Parts: sequence; structure tokens; C-alpha cells
Amino acid sequence: MDLTRPLCKTACRLLALAAIGLGGSMAPLAAQPLPPLFFIRQGDLHGLIDPEGRTVLPAEFDRIELGAPWVMARKGARVAFFDGQGRMVIEPQEALTRPFTDGLQPLRGQDAQGRNRWGYADARRQMVLAPAWDDAGPFADGLAVVGLADAWGTLRYGAIDRDGKLVVPAEHGKLLTPVGGLVRAESRERTHRVFDTRGRDITPAGVDFVGVPSEGLVRIWTARLQGFMTVSGEVVVPPRWEQASEFKDGMARFWADGKFGFIDRSGRVAVPPRLDAAEDFSDGLALVRDGGQQVFIDRSGRHVLPVTAERAWGFSQGLAAVRIGGRHGYIDKSGRVVIEPRFTFARPFAGGLAYVGLGRDSAYIRPDGRIVWQSTR
Repeated sequence: MDLTRPLCKTACRLLALAAIGLGGSMAPLAAQPLPPLFFIRQGDLHGLIDPEGRTVLPAEFDRIELGAPWVMARKGARVAFFDGQGRMVIEPQEALTRPFTDGLQPLRGQDAQGRNRWGYADARRQMVLAPAWDDAGPFADGLAVVGLADAWGTLRYGAIDRDGKLVVPAEHGKLLTPVGGLVRAESRERTHRVFDTRGRDITPAGVDFVGVPSEGLVRIWTARLQGFMTVSGEVVVPPRWEQASEFKDGMARFWADGKFGFIDRSGRVAVPPRLDAAEDFSDGLALVRDGGQQVFIDRSGRHVLPVTAERAWGFSQGLAAVRIGGRHGYIDKSGRVVIEPRFTFARPFAGGLAYVGLGRDSAYIRPDGRIVWQSTR
């Protein structure tokens, strides 16, 4: 029996993984940002279309995830990667099994001592951060959470930058995936800290919980009261409200004395708390209930469009979904019905298309109501 053959096969596979050859050319691949893509579904299988309704990936995959820069598509245990035009850039394999984020993804390999650990591969299929960690999460906004085990096998977590430098020391029991350039730490003692891209603890004094950045501002808690800070840790609104929401479209809701109001990014109260109910701002307007009337308001709180439909949703790309007579359509900002109510459900427009229901089928429509894709049974 020739015992060298399986050994050679294993060694060659490890070398291939180290360079992410994966059966294809070792030449670098151009990494272009993904264009707007839309998920489609036929039964239990998934695919993608472009804004014109053209099929980018047919609905034949168990799972599809959009990454930066590639689309990840799975069939069974094997995963392939495609560009935004549906061209396969990494053929079906079982080594790279997560979406690329910030152009990188974790990959197992051997470190200098021959231990099986995690490193990071780039979208050109090259290992750019050598295996050095016992656990590794995705990159987001230039940071990734990694774990290092002590002599007893207990993992402690820190965060690295794209050069692999440990900017947040690996001394935390739990770090959450970075969001907006911030990393949040949690402990069993329920103490919460937040660190910036340089690893500085920017948690304001007296704050015991920090939310996620949204439009450059972060919700903070002191006991049950909420306020806002900047992504550099400067408190813009000291915690004083029982409820608040993340910033959307330059405004954030708050709740005081049983009513809702809105603040702007400076922390100024733009709409006093007089509203019985309020949804987030989008496209410059917010759907609220004021004095028993359902109405859209502008950023000053002025009533600009009363709602006569049974139900309305927020504006997006100049149109808002409404329900009239049990069916869904769309109105413009003058209140005029521009897409007749004929759908069983209607989602907001995004990237030029909206996802709607047609009985047991689903479809994507354009702002003129034209169907560009429809499911088939």
C-alpha cells in the first residue's frame, strides 16, 4: 500500500487552503461592489434579480447571502460565490462558507506551530491575515471580534483591525459584532462598555448600556432612562426619557408623559411630545396619530397629509403603501393613489422596486405599477 498518497493529498489541500486556490486560478480577482439586487423565491429555493427584473441567479439555491464584495450561494454542503452579474468567481467548495464582509472572511488554517486556528482570506482568495486566533467573527467597519484561549481553554475576546492588530485587548467574556465602528462588551455582571476603532473605552460616565450607532448617534441608558451620545462618546442628550428609538431620516422618537415627540440630531426637541402614536421618519415624513387623527407630519410637526385609507405605511422613494378595501396599493405625497390597490400585501420601495403579493404568488413592481418579476407555482 502506498501510504504517501493520502499524506500528499492532505498536505496539498492545506497548501491550497492557505492560498485559497480552491481549484481555480491563483490570479487575483477584481472585487467590485455589488449593484442593487433583489431576492426571489420559488418554493423553498432562492435566487436574485436586478432592478430590471432580469435573473442574476436562478431560484435554485438553498440559501443566498449578499456580501462585500461577493454573493454567497449554497447548495447542500457546498458554497459558491458570484459577482453582481451572476458570474461565478469562486466555484463550489466547502472551505469558504461565510459571506465576505469588508472584503474578508474567517478561514481555518495552521499557524506557525502547526495548530489549527482561524485567519482571514480576502476576496482575491488569498490568506491575508495568517491563522492566529481560536475564534474569529466577521469584519464590519474595519473591525472583527476574535477569541484567544487561555491554558484552560477558556476563550477571551478582543477586536482586531484589518492589519490583524489587537486594538481591543482579548480580556472580555463577550464582545458583540462591531457596528458603525464601535465594539460593545458585555459581562456576566451586566456591565457594558463600548470601544472605538482605536480600542479606546468611550463609555460615558454613569451609562450602563449602549445601543448601536444609527446616523452617527447612539442610544444610551442609565437605569431605565434613555438618551443619546455621538460615536466618539460625547453625550448629546443625557438619559431622561423612558423610551426612545434610533435615529432614522435625521429624527428620533421619544416618549414622555404618555405621549410621543421627536428630536433632531442636535438633540433639540423638534416635535413636542403631544402625539398618541408615532412611526419613524422616512422620506421626510412620519406617520403619526395626533388628536385621534392619523396623519403624516413633516420635521416641524406640521400636518401635511391626512390618511383616509384603512392603513398606511411610511413613505419610501416618494410612495407609501396603503390598504383600501382590504387590498394594498400606493399613494404619492399629495395623497393621490398612483398604484391601484390590487395586492394582498405591499412592501416599501427600495432600489426602484417594491415586493408585493398577488394571492398565493409574489412579485416585484416598479413605481409605475408594472410587474418586472412574478413567482410561478
